[in-house]
Amino acid sequence: MCAWMAGRAAAAPRGPCGPWLCLLVAFALDIVRVDGDQDPLDPVYLPAALGLLDAPEHFRVQQMGRYPPANSSLGSRSETFLLLQPWPRAQPLLRASYPPFTTQQVVPPRVTDPHQRPVPWDVRAVSVEAAVTPAEPHARVLFHLRGQDWPPGPGSLPCARLHATHPAGTAHRACRFQPSLGACVVELEFPSHWFSQGSATRAELAYTLEPAAEGPGGCESSGEEDPGERALPVGSVELRPADPPQHQEVPLDEAVTLRVPDVPVRPGQLFSATLLLRHNFTAGVLTLRIKVKKGLHVMAARLAQPTLWTAKLDRFKGSKHHTTLITCHRVGPVEPNSSPLELSEFLWVDFLVENGTSGGVAVTRPVTWQLEYPGQAPEAEKDKMVWEILVSERDIRALVPLAKAEELVNTAPLTGVPRRVPVRLVTVDSGGALVEVTEHIGCESANTQVLQVSEACDAVFVSGKESRGARGVRVDFWWRRLRASLRMTVWAPLLPLRIEVTDTTLEQVRGWRVPGPAEGALEPEAAGVEEAERRARGCRLQYQRAGVRFLVPFAAHPLDGGRRLTHLLGPDWLLDVSHLVAPHARVQDPRVASLEGGRVLVGREPGVTSIEVRSPLSDSILGEQALAVTDDKVSVLELRVQPVMGISLALSRGTAHPGEVTATCWAQSALPAPKQEVALSLWLSFSDHTLAPAELYDHHDLGLSVSAEEPGAVLPAEEQGAHLRVVVSGAGAEGLPLHVALHPPEPCRRGRHRVPLASGTAWLGRPPAPTPAPALPSSPAQSLSPAPEASVGGGRRAAGSMGGSGDVRGKFEQTEEEAGKEEAEAREEEEEEGEEEMVPAPQRVTELELGMYALLGIFCLAILIFLVNGVVFVLRYQRKEPPDGAADPASPQPHNWVWLGTDQEELSRQLDRQSPGPPKGEGGCPCESGGGGEALTLAQAQAQAPAGGTTSSSGTLARKEAGGRRKRVEFVTFAPVPPAQLPEEPVGAPAVQSILVAGEEDIRWVCEDMGLKDPEELRSYMERIRGSS
Repeated sequence: MCAWMAGRAAAAPRGPCGPWLCLLVAFALDIVRVDGDQDPLDPVYLPAALGLLDAPEHFRVQQMGRYPPANSSLGSRSETFLLLQPWPRAQPLLRASYPPFTTQQVVPPRVTDPHQRPVPWDVRAVSVEAAVTPAEPHARVLFHLRGQDWPPGPGSLPCARLHATHPAGTAHRACRFQPSLGACVVELEFPSHWFSQGSATRAELAYTLEPAAEGPGGCESSGEEDPGERALPVGSVELRPADPPQHQEVPLDEAVTLRVPDVPVRPGQLFSATLLLRHNFTAGVLTLRIKVKKGLHVMAARLAQPTLWTAKLDRFKGSKHHTTLITCHRVGPVEPNSSPLELSEFLWVDFLVENGTSGGVAVTRPVTWQLEYPGQAPEAEKDKMVWEILVSERDIRALVPLAKAEELVNTAPLTGVPRRVPVRLVTVDSGGALVEVTEHIGCESANTQVLQVSEACDAVFVSGKESRGARGVRVDFWWRRLRASLRMTVWAPLLPLRIEVTDTTLEQVRGWRVPGPAEGALEPEAAGVEEAERRARGCRLQYQRAGVRFLVPFAAHPLDGGRRLTHLLGPDWLLDVSHLVAPHARVQDPRVASLEGGRVLVGREPGVTSIEVRSPLSDSILGEQALAVTDDKVSVLELRVQPVMGISLALSRGTAHPGEVTATCWAQSALPAPKQEVALSLWLSFSDHTLAPAELYDHHDLGLSVSAEEPGAVLPAEEQGAHLRVVVSGAGAEGLPLHVALHPPEPCRRGRHRVPLASGTAWLGRPPAPTPAPALPSSPAQSLSPAPEASVGGGRRAAGSMGGSGDVRGKFEQTEEEAGKEEAEAREEEEEEGEEEMVPAPQRVTELELGMYALLGIFCLAILIFLVNGVVFVLRYQRKEPPDGAADPASPQPHNWVWLGTDQEELSRQLDRQSPGPPKGEGGCPCESGGGGEALTLAQAQAQAPAGGTTSSSGTLARKEAGGRRKRVEFVTFAPVPPAQLPEEPVGAPAVQSILVAGEEDIRWVCEDMGLKDPEELRSYMERIRGSS
């Protein structure tokens, strides 16, 4: 970099900033290198398993850029969970385990707004009436339990108590949840004096949950009627002093209008329909034809003005229909009216519904109306109006959809499995009865790009083809004349996935070999090979391993099409979906690395590849992360050991979401009791500043040994799983040190003794005061030395080992002779290992490497051609004489001048300077002969030029084209006066050095150009030139 900057500074104008700029760049690069070398180590934690039990749907979540403080210590771990569905059956359990120790706690109840108090049930309250009147002074509220299913027994569900607060007083009433639907309705009657204020007022509604009492009633009135701060809000209801009419008006023609009730009727109920006439109606006769089905009868026709009209009723019965004909005649005069377009009541028609016609289900009864009178428009005479009457044995007040959850996380694009939320439709009757509706239901989703509804209207779902999420997306349901809506929140993943790999560059671990076939080692073994070498040949190199997690944020889009997203938990929270996408994750090149269980990345051989997750629906890539496996060697610097003699657990609720739960567990490492089992948590610290828990590696590839200073203080524990455990007989008041060493597995060792790859020390109980270093240091510098070799000697006990190579020692002092002998053996083994590692393993050549090699070859070829050209140039021009001024290096530098003259003047000057020579040839043109004539004279003149002078002429011949002269550019040099000066040359005359060199070919060309082929013509031409000069 500095050389390049120096070259640029030399090419640029000189200034004071060049060297300083180079120093500044070097200093900046040095700072960047130092900062890169001092990267912080990865966070460490206790690798205990944390999981939820009896939780139907939950995710592990992580906040970007923030790690809990508990995840920076070997003895603790913290994780955050998100529970999406409530749990009315039982509180879920959160379990923490690190074998053989396990503990669990009940998850605290959810926190419900607005008072942030935990409630054991997730209840949805729906107010059925928005307004009440003195005729119907009942407020009805439906309570529904959301979440997972509950046991069918009646004793497990609570009671909901409704509290109404009005300026005139308070009212209370309770209901008990029905096990079949998990819902109940409270019908609270307001006192009559609440309506006597003359204007509309409002009453606030709230509810509380109470445990159900034993007995048939179940929900007894509590002693304290004031709920206080325990009540959860429902909403408000309006109290109106008058009952608004509930009817609809339908015009039969321009002059007659029909008014019918707009409420369901009960079997056996008598109701009336009203006929209205405009004031400008002048016809004297009006005939009304009514056709009804069986089960509905026309009982009577009553006139509003019997003094002006008379009515006659005729009935005709048929097999399917009954027809009633009402004929009205005017008997009084038409009274003038100032408002002829106003309507007035003319006729009341009374109907009766038969009992038992609906069978408990609401049905419709069509009624056909046809009107005839003189002067009616011809096109209106044949018009018929059909009015349908809703007949039901129940007084149905509302239709309510009940959803198991109102929040849905759309994981279908990640798994390909549709997500469904069951929906039930119930009707609320007068008196508080609930009836489920299963037939003749209609439904529709307001936005199918977010949420879909099933054809049977029994569930809403997402299939993975939806393009977005939303909050408050609406799904409409209808049954008969009743309609209802359900609001849902759908969270959609924001792709691509974020693949978190603890180490994206996996390197070869120095000195660590594991059982398995090596690359290229397929030759048959010789019969005389030793057993240790034969076993070692069946071992392969060990590469680093890394943990893998798949994270993705979930968000909801606004319904109005805006760009502002609402994130689940927050914009900096990610959900761990590793358990969902692990079956669809793979390594692009399985020869370079592999993914075990979707969570552990294992290096296989050097190369570059990537982890990718493909969609199970469209085979598109949902996320990708590049990684590399190199043959660079790293060492295990040390083992970080944490003794675990028990686990404690603490749970806390979060504030970002009602279902957020944070669990933190700690390892107990107090002074052990006699015969107490101790588990050891291990972390491997590598020389490339990375850390990895021992759980990432196969326990068969780990050769671990444990030793203690006191004889018999440590005994092997029964092997159960991959964790290292020992039994401690007891410890003193100051604690007991345990020394752990890591070796290659037993089949891949050479010799009986082996220097450990790394070692570490853990203290059981309180460590003593600072003392000189123990015999087994755990520092990185000393862990690689052969001193801790003593911890792996002595008798072997396979019961307490991992991978069949664990040792538990009672002594670790050795004599100097034994230590020296083992050190020599270790040195020989290291040399053998080095020789093995010098053998290159067969490697694949990738396309990128082929391209790089091709470019490198092209560059080398270009450099070779350049060098050859340079050598040829030097060999060709090395005999060229230097300029005259170059002979004397001490002479001053001559000045260069430019000679502007004609070819004839140059030729004349050359002829004037030459000395007399032999006579010219007389035969042939000197151009053709190539010798004699003027060319020979010029050659002789050049040969006779003084050698010591600084001026020289090249003997260039003039060229003259037909029709004009050519100007020439000559470089003239003023040189110092030579000691011997020719008399015809003036002192200080300029020396002319032509650019062109006159030769035989040039003279021939000049002769042909001038057209002088005869020697006599050429001779006369040269004489004329000499004479003119």
